[in-house]
Amino acid sequence: MIRTIALAIPELDSGGPDRVISELLHGLPRDRYRLQLIVQREGGRLFGQLPPDVEIAVIGHRRRYPALAYRQALRRLRPDLVMTTLRMNVTAGLARSLFGHPPVLVARQANAIALNNSELRKSSPVKQRIVQPVVAHALTRADAMVAQSRDMAAELEAETGGRIPLATIGNPVSIAAIDAQLAAQRTGAVLPNGAPALVAVGRLAPQKGFDLLIDAMPAVLARHAEAVLTIYGEGPDEAQLRARAQDRGVAERVVFAGHSAHVLAQVEAAQAYVSSSRYEGFSNAVLEAMAVGARVVATDCPGATGEMITDGATGYLVAPESSAALAEGILRALEPGAAATGPAARTAVATQYDRAAICGKYAAFFDSLLEARR
Repeated sequence: MIRTIALAIPELDSGGPDRVISELLHGLPRDRYRLQLIVQREGGRLFGQLPPDVEIAVIGHRRRYPALAYRQALRRLRPDLVMTTLRMNVTAGLARSLFGHPPVLVARQANAIALNNSELRKSSPVKQRIVQPVVAHALTRADAMVAQSRDMAAELEAETGGRIPLATIGNPVSIAAIDAQLAAQRTGAVLPNGAPALVAVGRLAPQKGFDLLIDAMPAVLARHAEAVLTIYGEGPDEAQLRARAQDRGVAERVVFAGHSAHVLAQVEAAQAYVSSSRYEGFSNAVLEAMAVGARVVATDCPGATGEMITDGATGYLVAPESSAALAEGILRALEPGAAATGPAARTAVATQYDRAAICGKYAAFFDSLLEARR
């Protein structure tokens, strides 16, 4: 029997959750499923790359949580199961509370809960005092949940009292697609400077810990005076981070390169890729750096990073919230014998997070939920 599966996300652009949904829409088996996509906004980089057999419903984006429009889309699409992520978790939870709906509802959590909530409360305390209980309630309306790491699974079980079925599934990546993107990006890419060249990728916001990475640079430069750190990304903390680099005396050795359309080629060309995050859900940036064979240094922060990397074998794990640990990890990655970690990381990604394998785990979970509903 062919079952109908809908995936719901606010938009399908270029973020980490967007890429996961895109991979699932490409990789879930067509001999078992008819696939649908529910979005609030049409357009975006990955939206333009959808497989032609995916049925699309655009429900509008004027309201942050358009529960009524979502409900109307479900009535038209009639999926057997819908998986939501990001704020569509709340939209679906509200729709179920207000109207009820027949499809099996799976909520996919996209980030560490407690630390992400803490960061949001700092930036918008009044709003988050209202929103966070609504978000927590929405999770309890799901029939099942997907976590990206063991840390996240533990948080979700605590949030729901362990009453809701939960699967822990990492993010998928296609090595073949990565290789094709690399081949296209190598032409015309402005490669990072430095001897050695260090790169980091992410939104310029507290979660990514770029303040800690900048603080690590003096110790790195004491051993490698010609090193340059290039940070690819945009965000609200750019001015603050530039000022910090100036204050630490490393402004000439830290480059803020903004958004890049060639980031895979730039990561591949660097001598080390550094993730300084305070927390993650499942870092697609780390996953892709491993997939291109980069030497990866990453904080063993809450999230999946510690599950993705085997310290000293497929990369280097360091303590979070420590510039000294970051500096030590970078220096380890720059030692001559560290080059072998790049190919080993690529092999680990191909073995554990290949698109077909991860889509198979999602399909098995979906099938178990659909069978239980019969």
